[in-house]
Amino acid sequence: MKSLMKVVLAVTMVMAASLTSPLSQAEAKTNTATYAMYGDIKDWDPSIAFSLEVMMLANVYEPLLWYNPPESEEQFSPALATSWSVSDDGLTWTFKLREGVKFHDGEPFNAAAAKASIERTKSMKKGAWYIWASVDSIEAPDDTTLVIKTKKPQPIDLIASSQYGAYMFSPKAAEKGTDWFNEGNAAGTGPYKLRQWVKDQQVVLEKNPEFHGGWKEGNFDRIILKVVTENATQVQMLKSGEADFISLVPADIVDSLNKEEGISAYTVPSWKNSQFLINTQKAPTNNKKFRQALTHIWDYDTVVNDILAGHAEVARGAVPATMWGHNANIEPPAFDLELAKKLIEDSGVPEDQRKITIAYIGTSEAYKNSALLFQENARQVGVEVELLPGEWGVIWDRAKNLETAPNLQSMTWWPTYPTPNDWLIGLFRTEDKALFNLSHYSNPEYDKVLDAGVELEGSDRDAAIKKYHEAQQILIDDAVAIFYADIMTRIARQSNLEGLEANPAYAAVFFHKVTRK
Repeated sequence: MKSLMKVVLAVTMVMAASLTSPLSQAEAKTNTATYAMYGDIKDWDPSIAFSLEVMMLANVYEPLLWYNPPESEEQFSPALATSWSVSDDGLTWTFKLREGVKFHDGEPFNAAAAKASIERTKSMKKGAWYIWASVDSIEAPDDTTLVIKTKKPQPIDLIASSQYGAYMFSPKAAEKGTDWFNEGNAAGTGPYKLRQWVKDQQVVLEKNPEFHGGWKEGNFDRIILKVVTENATQVQMLKSGEADFISLVPADIVDSLNKEEGISAYTVPSWKNSQFLINTQKAPTNNKKFRQALTHIWDYDTVVNDILAGHAEVARGAVPATMWGHNANIEPPAFDLELAKKLIEDSGVPEDQRKITIAYIGTSEAYKNSALLFQENARQVGVEVELLPGEWGVIWDRAKNLETAPNLQSMTWWPTYPTPNDWLIGLFRTEDKALFNLSHYSNPEYDKVLDAGVELEGSDRDAAIKKYHEAQQILIDDAVAIFYADIMTRIARQSNLEGLEANPAYAAVFFHKVTRK
């Protein structure tokens, strides 16, 4: 959710769950995989975590179900639930749970723990809590049975497989609260336990020998998530063998990296898209015609074909074309400087106030080059653009506060679970306190149409899609963002790794499935 941060080279305090001694050199080299990630964990609390944390969450915690890649025979695989069913009226879901599973802190996993996890996430109203908004009640009639009842039919199977907000965690850990989690603690049931967190440097995960899924020869005993914010540094680590995977793969070097001995670099389909969110509350972008002008200053084809090296498609609105419910009838704004000039004049914004700021993750070459191109095009129509590159954690915090927010904010989005409403809710529905609605957009008409679609999704998908199409058109009409690219996921890794699968439902590597040849 979702974006990027920076390596601090000074000595920092070691914070960890069940902290033991730091890794020795021998330990670090023994059956260990290293993943270079572009930012540190911001929120350790699984009820709140909603961004880069997915790499940790999907390996330390488990949901009730896992969503399978789109081409799979079955839509879901069992995680902590072994079977599930829904009543004829679509209002009651019953999950049968695994027996004999323990959390990493020794507490038993059972229906009461599952109920407590979901209810805590829903009640905290942070992160992806809204996925459970339709739940009316949760019951745990016995240790292995969980019953979820909804107000209206909802796809609880999809929700229960979400990559955010659906993880089960120890009730004992939950009692210790968010502050305890954020000291670098975790208590899930997944294949890896959290061993160590060195803030802004690395996270170390170690094999959970009691994992119910078992272990096979060649599985990694240890995973190091190393914080490396510079593209060039990540690429060098991959080439030298210091990293097995990197998260920052510049689009223009995918092909050349793939030619390097021992490295595989490629792209796979995704549900990700990139946009610059336009602040609808801050002058001069609080002016609708001025915002519309900005959408015509963006050179869509050049960004997609040159800056992103063709590993993307020009977007048509908020929902990517790879996701059901996408509105293919939306016409993307044309790159048209003359039209932009006219809209600027029609906006009535005085010449001396035609100044805007654009914030983006400074370590992303794609964001930087796109912003520079936009800056030059804007200059040609009399708009001054100030570039504000920075670390994701810093620029995100600034963007959430209207007082410090920029006029445009970079955003790459991937869904919480496979539904178009994730973009429409997460990025644009009215929020009392901004989280990812960094456009600071509030439109009661939009909210009403969107909520109607959400209500219909579990009972009449076709009707829901019509509402989602209507909501997407409202966003275009109101010019709340520059929607510019539906992007492919770029992957670069060591060639001697096996067991990787491309699954757009999760922005994570499932290390337990991976071995080294």
